[in-house]
Amino acid sequence: MRLIRVGFSKQAEACYISHLDLQRVIQRALKIAQVPVWYTQGFNPHIYLTFALPLSLGQSSVCESFDYKCEEDAFDPEQVKAGLNLALPRGIEVYRVQPAVMDPNQIEYARYQIEIEGSSEQILKQLASFCALPEAVVYKKTKKGEPKPLNLLSFVREWQPVATERGVQLNLVLPAGNRLNINPELLCEFLCSHYDMQPQDIQICRVGVYNAQMEDFV
Repeated sequence: MRLIRVGFSKQAEACYISHLDLQRVIQRALKIAQVPVWYTQGFNPHIYLTFALPLSLGQSSVCESFDYKCEEDAFDPEQVKAGLNLALPRGIEVYRVQPAVMDPNQIEYARYQIEIEGSSEQILKQLASFCALPEAVVYKKTKKGEPKPLNLLSFVREWQPVATERGVQLNLVLPAGNRLNINPELLCEFLCSHYDMQPQDIQICRVGVYNAQMEDFV
């Protein structure tokens, strides 16, 4: 048995497909493309399918992945890639198919590009003001649903705002994975509540997923 990792992008209107619906979309695409896959055993057999780092609704990404299993001699990466791209809806596109290398538990960080529309001069000043704060406390829900206070400033690994024609592109790296996952929406919510920013003017795109050594997750 072989574990295959499929890299794909999720953009445009596909950003609003929930994770549960995305699972259904991928399973249907695998069936339509006639990809030879392994089914779980038991009373309700289904395609073995796992996602390394599920994406929040409304966010786009160019570095998503899912894993499936197949027999050793039933793997043709180019055929799988072509078949899936014909079967997947607009906004979801497979860019890589290969045997899985890393364990998803090795994921430690994710890189994001946050597009903020508006006056670049004003936004850059607001972001500089944010960085100068002694702390930026937000509340992240635990698995039990209880709010846990976190200081956002202590978790930002990289921070690089760049002026663009439409506003500012903020490039940053945050913890991600099973051990600790900081959703960039927490940062955006803080900025909107403390500065003159509107949620509809902010777009989040995940552009990289890494292990502890900042190596690409493959």
